[in-house]
Amino acid sequence: MAEKIIIDGIHVTNSDIKCPGCGATNIAFDPATTTLSCPFCGVSALLPTPETGAIAEELDFNSAMQRASVDWGRYKKLVVCSNCGGETIYDAEKITGSCPFCGSTHVTTAETSQIMAPNALIPFAFGKEKLQDLFIAELKKRAMLNKKALNCKLENVTGIYLPFWTFDTYTASSYTAVIPKGHGRADYEKRNWYQFIDDIVVFASVKIRHPFIKNVQEFDFTKAVPYSPEYLAGIPAERYTRGLNDGWNRAQLYISEKLKTTINRSDRRRSYARDIATNYYNVKFRYLLAPIYLATYTFGKKTYQVAINGQTGKTVCPVPTTVGKLVRLILLLMLAVAIILVITVILMINFL
Repeated sequence: MAEKIIIDGIHVTNSDIKCPGCGATNIAFDPATTTLSCPFCGVSALLPTPETGAIAEELDFNSAMQRASVDWGRYKKLVVCSNCGGETIYDAEKITGSCPFCGSTHVTTAETSQIMAPNALIPFAFGKEKLQDLFIAELKKRAMLNKKALNCKLENVTGIYLPFWTFDTYTASSYTAVIPKGHGRADYEKRNWYQFIDDIVVFASVKIRHPFIKNVQEFDFTKAVPYSPEYLAGIPAERYTRGLNDGWNRAQLYISEKLKTTINRSDRRRSYARDIATNYYNVKFRYLLAPIYLATYTFGKKTYQVAINGQTGKTVCPVPTTVGKLVRLILLLMLAVAIILVITVILMINFL
């Protein structure tokens, strides 16, 4: 299969991002310092952050197809897993033999239409060296933990960016206010409601992959920075499989629920809204990437999966417990008690 080249009609090479010191091409983003660092000569370059005034632009939805960029800034390839269906975007020079989501080695490069490039990104806030401490801290929170699990080490650690759509919009809604009067009676009034909706977030993937990704998707989207290919140096990104139109349709469902809740709360329960009809104006969106780490650990003969939020450090994983041993102990005690009761009854019968 041919490698997918995500580019805007310009043929580029994989040497676009070079070390300014020695010219090496395998430089990588360092989350701990928000720099692009060279492992050979030590030269590093500081990347922009919200604190330095970098703001991720929001694009106009109605002109999205005309304005959307497909230039990722580097020569890329799309890798598809035949086991879980995960679709991941890598630097073209990176050789990958397994899927970052399920670990399957049944992966192939795919040829597809041009893929919209992100216009915003939340950088990794820390490096892989912190993950073991986060993992152990999470284990220690769990009740009935088998203490031997504290000796386990994370394996197969992968950092990856997840795709999201975020939407802003002005809304103008008309609705019927139902005002209860008691004894089953009510008055009805036509009312209007105007509200600005900021940062409705929609996960831009429909693939079923890692079981715990959905549990670590809470990000601070105000920390997003403008997309730059340097942030993806050495780090793969999942491509969106929920398109922009599908994402906006889902966002409208979230907005409808939000509006209904806000309208009902605003009237202090003297009425409630029904038949809400909403128009949307000046809709803006961002295609945004957000960071997570995926890993595994082995306890006994069983392998457990781990997901860690690359911004907040939230960690989710199953843990081995002593519940099984406790259940077996209780069953043995119950059996012992039953045997004692049987023996006691037999002795009493013989005595009588």
